[in-house]
Amino acid sequence: MTPLLAVGLSVLLHVSWNLLTRRTHSDANFLWWIVGLHVLTFAPLALPGFLHAAQEAPVLYLCAAISGVANGLYFLGLRAAYHVAPASAVYPMVRSSPLLIAVVETLFFAREFPLASWLAILVAAAGLWLIATSSHDGVRRLSRAWPYALFAAAMTVIYSLSDKVAAAHLDGLDVALGYVCVNYAIGWLFLCAEQKRRTKRWVPAITPSKRALLIGTLGVGTAYALVIYAMRWLPAAYAVTLTNAGIVLTVLLGIVWLKEHEGWRQRAVGAGLVVMGLVGVGVLSA
Repeated sequence: MTPLLAVGLSVLLHVSWNLLTRRTHSDANFLWWIVGLHVLTFAPLALPGFLHAAQEAPVLYLCAAISGVANGLYFLGLRAAYHVAPASAVYPMVRSSPLLIAVVETLFFAREFPLASWLAILVAAAGLWLIATSSHDGVRRLSRAWPYALFAAAMTVIYSLSDKVAAAHLDGLDVALGYVCVNYAIGWLFLCAEQKRRTKRWVPAITPSKRALLIGTLGVGTAYALVIYAMRWLPAAYAVTLTNAGIVLTVLLGIVWLKEHEGWRQRAVGAGLVVMGLVGVGVLSA
């Protein structure tokens, strides 16, 4: 499987469970269900391969711990932002993190990006900000959400770079799935603590539909593992930028399927800029 194909499959899976999240009642805490179920489903199959790889490269234990904590904090930051601003405004802002990832890779990992890469990543980030600010109500509420969104973006930088280090030692998608299971098991503990603090219940009051749970369980960690698999060959900034194709699909489906027409012209322009950035990164990655 080529890196670009892996990212493409990841995008489709990511879009599927994200759309289900938007159509599921917030009291169901959909992410709590699908992250926990993903670990329960895939750990028995994939964990042995990860443990074997970790015996050969103990740094994988450290990477899984760092990414797990960063993912858990990312979940908390994202949910806090969603409480004060719509997901359609917050999430694109958070996903502009490849620009920060490229800066950190350059400063601390001695990665050299050509000027064309910086331009492509910057154009994609500009498109994401246009999408984030396309709703008048979203812009007003985004002013209160930006500290949480910025925190979530910072956590994205940390776990993405940790995953990049781990990727060199993950020989195969099955091993990457085992790594994600350890990572997500740690992150799920943060979701449990947030669920208990917010609702005084360990288990959400509402259970999502079986179809939604099946799609989310299969997609949430598999999409993540595919990106990590692609990082064996791609810089972290490239891999994360390419996954933002999912936001473009979500915007288009939101306009056509969910009838989200407010600010659709600005969102369409923003999506166009993201596509331009993705094409640039894709050409440089090929």
